[in-house]
Amino acid sequence: MKSYVVVARFDEKTNNKIARLQESLGRAGYSISKWPPHMTIAAYENINEKKLIEWTDDFTSLYKQMKVSFNSLNILPPIGEYNATAVLCLNPAHSKDLIDFYYYFHTKYEEYCTGIGVFNSISNNNPTIHTTICVVKIEDLQGAMKLILSNDIFGNATIIALEVYTYSMQLIKRFDLK
Repeated sequence: MKSYVVVARFDEKTNNKIARLQESLGRAGYSISKWPPHMTIAAYENINEKKLIEWTDDFTSLYKQMKVSFNSLNILPPIGEYNATAVLCLNPAHSKDLIDFYYYFHTKYEEYCTGIGVFNSISNNNPTIHTTICVVKIEDLQGAMKLILSNDIFGNATIIALEVYTYSMQLIKRFDLK
């Protein structure tokens, strides 16, 4: 079976802000994500694709578009074979609505959030809800953070859809929120 990632997609204004920031980081030599701007909801290994699609469809039928606020940066630490780099992310404010949305999505198939999904799993009651911006060598963290902080990246965004992708990065299906 394949691995899958479920992501929350943003309104056009937010997508453009994140894309512009990533272009600036790329020009400065930092490694940026090739994924479209998103907030990671879940990542799965060895899950049945049809069941995941059905659950995502059922889930999105219950939710409207959701406001989120990006007020801070987050650093995913060096880990395993990637011990020389860290991941810089936008950190959404953990509003009750966002936490309820995130945790409810995980009420099914949590046992498949291993490996690539470890940072998104709720099984340890401590998931890292994030929007990846770039991967940075540890010695370059300060310069990357300075560039991020000099951009107009913080503020409100709207989650408008969930998308299911294969890992790595083939869109399977989009589910628009009401």
